[in-house]
Amino acid sequence: MVRRGERRRGAAAQLAAAPRELFRPMKRKFAPSTVLGEEQTHEVHRLSMRILSEIGLTFHAQSAWDTLEANGCAVDRETGNVRFDPAAVEHFVAMAPGAFDMAARDSAKTVHFGGDSIVWGSASSAPNVLDQERGRRPGTGADFQELLRLGHMMPSLHVMGGHPVEPIDRPPNTRHLDSMFDWLTLSDKVLRVYGIGTTRVEDGLEMIKIGYGIDEAELNEVPHTMSVLNVNSPLLVDEPLLLGSIALARRGQATIVSPVAMSGAMSPITASGSLIQHNAETIGVSAYLQMEVPGAPLFYGSLIAAVDMKSGAPAMGVPEVVTGAIAAGEMARFYDMPYRTWLGSTSNTVDSQAAYESMMSIMSAHMGGAHFVHHGHGWMQGGLTTSFEKAMLDADLIQMYDAIRPTIDFSDADEVIDAIAEVGAGGHFLGSSHTMSRYQTEFHTPELSDWSNYELWEEQGSTRVIDRATHAWKELLEAYEPPPIDDAIREELVDYVARRKTEIGTAEIA
Repeated sequence: MVRRGERRRGAAAQLAAAPRELFRPMKRKFAPSTVLGEEQTHEVHRLSMRILSEIGLTFHAQSAWDTLEANGCAVDRETGNVRFDPAAVEHFVAMAPGAFDMAARDSAKTVHFGGDSIVWGSASSAPNVLDQERGRRPGTGADFQELLRLGHMMPSLHVMGGHPVEPIDRPPNTRHLDSMFDWLTLSDKVLRVYGIGTTRVEDGLEMIKIGYGIDEAELNEVPHTMSVLNVNSPLLVDEPLLLGSIALARRGQATIVSPVAMSGAMSPITASGSLIQHNAETIGVSAYLQMEVPGAPLFYGSLIAAVDMKSGAPAMGVPEVVTGAIAAGEMARFYDMPYRTWLGSTSNTVDSQAAYESMMSIMSAHMGGAHFVHHGHGWMQGGLTTSFEKAMLDADLIQMYDAIRPTIDFSDADEVIDAIAEVGAGGHFLGSSHTMSRYQTEFHTPELSDWSNYELWEEQGSTRVIDRATHAWKELLEAYEPPPIDDAIREELVDYVARRKTEIGTAEIA
């Protein structure tokens, strides 16, 4: 007699032998939700214009002042305070494209930002990494590479969205070179450069040209990468990120304009206050970037989060975050800009809290009409840690949500009637022809869930989800194969990194 557990293991072996899916485009299947409506959306815009014209933003970037003044802004050159002309803001924000593609090294993995597409990225910028066996520790280059390999194997991860963990054992002034080399050789998915200053951006773009085998004209033709410009909320725009964004825009690449609106800490505690400030910061900086490079691809970025008033820590995956994400999505649609949001958890371990906070974030992304979900695999502890197990859990939850059906198909209604007649009163459908012809494909099967009964689960070791997640990421890393890359291209990348490290030496870079 074949036991159920043996059947499951046999099925798993068959799946493992089949070619693994590495990339699965996804679409939102339901219309975005609303918490504002048309009237309040216009009111948020009006109040944001008041902030920009009466209070202003402070630009710690003298290089921006001439452009801002030339386009009707009042610039205080002692403080850097900039008060905007509302008409100019509306004029320039309207220049940002409503949708665009972003090219991957493998053209089959190019992504679209706009319409009903939803694109999921990796975790980004966490200083620590966590797995069940090695514990929590500062990130290293080896951890960074492992997370890239893992992300390459995940079909739900479409964008290598920055450093999945900061490799702090690499020198800060040349870290971007090693990271770019890893991004370009360990995966062929869309990648995100670090936009801190111009040097990192220019190096990143030159390495993309080498890695993709393209010239400057081809680079500029469509976006090939992006970076994030986080407004230093409240109301402060720092120079390094601004300069990096301008360098990207001048070469046809995208920027995510994203204030960090931590309600009660970096923005007003109320939902209305955080949204108004967040919107003012987003469209003010977006208008400036369009002044510099009209038509530059931009995202309306959102990172609205609550704050735990007992500890000051950001609270993620909570109801307030869902409300903020939906409202920010409405504002992004008001300005006709692709919308970026995020997926995170405050939990300190991979437990039920991590799962339900992540699912709240996934739900809010869909309800908000998100086009890009940054920090989408493994982000936890309020953004301070990337977890291998959490990355597997997030991937499973993303794919589970993607499997929800927006409609019900009644095309087999006659077969359904026949099946009911065949089984009759008091029977069961387990062995019916209708069931047998569909049982392998009808249901979505999560990768980490265990559907065994209690006795079988206990017999097989009483494994928890985190145990299965550990097993899953190890299996993916064992199955990893690097994407093909021409030997000459690899060698050129090696030479570029070596040359630039020599040129930079120990100097600080701008």
